[in-house]
Amino acid sequence: MLYDVIIRLLAAAGLITIANANGITTSSVVVSVCIFLILEVSLLFNDKRVYSFVTLIPFVIAGAYVWGDPYDTLKLWAIVILGAFTAVSIILYEIMMKYKTLLFRTRDDSKELEDMLEDKNRRLMSEQDQQVHLATLAERNRIAREIHDNVGHLLSRAILLLGAIKTVNKDDSISSQLEMLAGTLDESMEKMRASVHDLHDDSIDLKKNFDDIIGELKDYKVLADLDLDESVPTKIKLSLIGILKEAVTNILKHSSADTVSIILQRNYSFCSLSVTDNGHLSDAQKEKISSGTLDGIGLENIRNRARSLGGDAYFYTNDGFTVFARLPINDPQGRS
Repeated sequence: MLYDVIIRLLAAAGLITIANANGITTSSVVVSVCIFLILEVSLLFNDKRVYSFVTLIPFVIAGAYVWGDPYDTLKLWAIVILGAFTAVSIILYEIMMKYKTLLFRTRDDSKELEDMLEDKNRRLMSEQDQQVHLATLAERNRIAREIHDNVGHLLSRAILLLGAIKTVNKDDSISSQLEMLAGTLDESMEKMRASVHDLHDDSIDLKKNFDDIIGELKDYKVLADLDLDESVPTKIKLSLIGILKEAVTNILKHSSADTVSIILQRNYSFCSLSVTDNGHLSDAQKEKISSGTLDGIGLENIRNRARSLGGDAYFYTNDGFTVFARLPINDPQGRS
């Protein structure tokens, strides 16, 4: 825009100089003001045809003003040359602005494509990490099963054989050694069980289990806000998975809802899980739920799971049906 203004100022200066070449008069001043104003006003038009027509008017005015002057031919040629210079300058400026716009657009498109590629790359890396994580968990499960089935079986057989030997043994000189061997085998069995337990517990993937259960609600609109922290104790994970499974099963079997909201939150001292559907409940059902007399193994299982870890479960009937469970993380019963 600034360059366009400068081009018109130069053109106006040239035309005004030509108009006032024979001296400054009232008419030359009026013509000069008109030339200047029209050239600058032409910048206000967006339509290219109107823009070009208005830009041409000052040159016509200047040519008409010097017509009949003793040096009109020279002045007319000067106006034509000045007009050609102005036209070429404006065209070159428009071409420059066009390429500048294309350059900016290309830069913006490149930046957008770069951002898209970075986002896709982050997603790909996240998916790869998840696949590695799942593969690691599967391998831990396999190792745990191998140890339990093979090593555990051999240790159990050794303990049984040693028990039989102790029963029939009559030599007191080796009794103490047999007791030591029995103690060693018992200790080995306990450590093996602890190792298998730890391997299996570490392989519980809270996110995968939640995704699998929520995937059963394929005919519902699901609104999920999940704080999936894999560091929570194992018993808390198992309880959360069991409660969600019971709640989803209850929705699939009994609810007339079309929307389900699932919220999992975790802070330092407890986890809370809320599952709400917008299904319709009769007044009798609401009364039984509020009084705790509703017959339902699923709801009772939810309550028992929560209470076994020192927490509790509540059921609400406002605008649908809500299962809310609160599990303390630091409760001694909830530690893995």
